[in-house]
Amino acid sequence: MSWRSVSLTACSAALVVAGCGGERVPVLTALRLERIAARHDCAALIREAVAAVNRGEVPAALQEQLVSDANRCRLATRFRP
Repeated sequence: MSWRSVSLTACSAALVVAGCGGERVPVLTALRLERIAARHDCAALIREAVAAVNRGEVPAALQEQLVSDANRCRLATRFRP
């Protein structure tokens, strides 16, 4: 998986999470995650996703998906040719 697709996946996840019906993440949180993903900083993306969950910014229904999407970034870098 290339950096571009990882970044797009993480950014898309942040934006989707920001606008999912009644379950919403604050816009600033989604933008912060998107900005980190654009920098290709997997460690920071994972830390921020977990921190946002711990701060209560992510509704329970979206927490697992958000952290899972952030962790996908780490897997892509480990197996990068």
